[in-house]
Amino acid sequence: MTTLIAWRNLRYDPVRFAATVIGIVFAVVLISMQTGMLFGFIRASAGLVERSGADVWVIAQGTSNVDQSGILRQPIFYRALAVPGVADVSRTIIQFTGWRKPAGGTESVIIVGFDPQTRLAAPWNVVEGSIEALSAPNAVMIDRLYAEKLGVKAIGDRVEIAERRAVIVGFTEGVRTFTQSPYVFTSYANALRYTNIPDGDASYMLVKAGPGVDPAALAAELGTVLAKEDVLTTVDFAARTRDYWILTTGAGSALVLGAALGALVGVVIVAQTLYAATVERLAEYATLSAIGAGSGYLNAIVLKQAMIAGTIGFVIAGTIAWMMAASSTSSPAAILLSPLTLLMIGVLTLGMCALASLIAVRKLYSIDPTSVFR
Repeated sequence: MTTLIAWRNLRYDPVRFAATVIGIVFAVVLISMQTGMLFGFIRASAGLVERSGADVWVIAQGTSNVDQSGILRQPIFYRALAVPGVADVSRTIIQFTGWRKPAGGTESVIIVGFDPQTRLAAPWNVVEGSIEALSAPNAVMIDRLYAEKLGVKAIGDRVEIAERRAVIVGFTEGVRTFTQSPYVFTSYANALRYTNIPDGDASYMLVKAGPGVDPAALAAELGTVLAKEDVLTTVDFAARTRDYWILTTGAGSALVLGAALGALVGVVIVAQTLYAATVERLAEYATLSAIGAGSGYLNAIVLKQAMIAGTIGFVIAGTIAWMMAASSTSSPAAILLSPLTLLMIGVLTLGMCALASLIAVRKLYSIDPTSVFR
């Protein structure tokens, strides 16, 4: 019965009901987009590390993230290779440089030079061309998401990187960067020319552990040998990179603040609507109280009004958010919304509406049942 009364109370003023639902939709879409963008940035910030295929990273001391590296000298490569438990070590170059578009203009890009033999830090999700083609002189590969930005359209297009020739030999799909400076994959030999790093040196030394060797134990062993460098497992370096971009730069805080603002907007709108609806029907609530309805019964009516409005608003907002997330697959800024994330946002929405109903419920405590007989 309380559900029926709650529904009738909402339908009594369709304009106010519609305004409430619209407010909830706005709040939930904002929360969903901010949350989805946060997850998208988290994935993009450490994607190169997590997809590298390495077990351990040897990095310059104090390196905060994968995109901003120092230089490791050639002796470090041989010292790491001599450590028991190491199956392979790969020199990898990751550095910012300039890209000149065929039609003019320049863009900032991040060169990723990998060893074609080990394929550690090689491109992933290759949809055109092949990784083998990157061994050719001047060969590079970029992601389709950034093709227009970099002024290229197809395999065979020629550009300049650091004032040296380069030719597109393939494309990846969905390989995003947090900085929005696209990754440009190429061989280590080609990367030497585009970055002017001396042959034998590298930004990172990527280590592959031998069969049955624990990466954490191997990282500790390497750390004793390479005391002037930081040695981290892939999991730890990915976490360090994510923490830097999401926490240190304030990007994560801004997104969380935006989601919190959306929740606050939703609470205020729902609370205001429910409070006004409750005040308008105080006489009806007084009548119910006079014929024996307890405070729990009256509170349930207001709470169910909030739940009905919240459910309708979430269904609409969830559909909009899911469509926006799906459309972001072809844009540089990914919005990641899994079914579990949407479910959690749905629970948050109902909790938000329940909180808002408490403001209206307080008004019910002022009801005088005898007022109906006056």
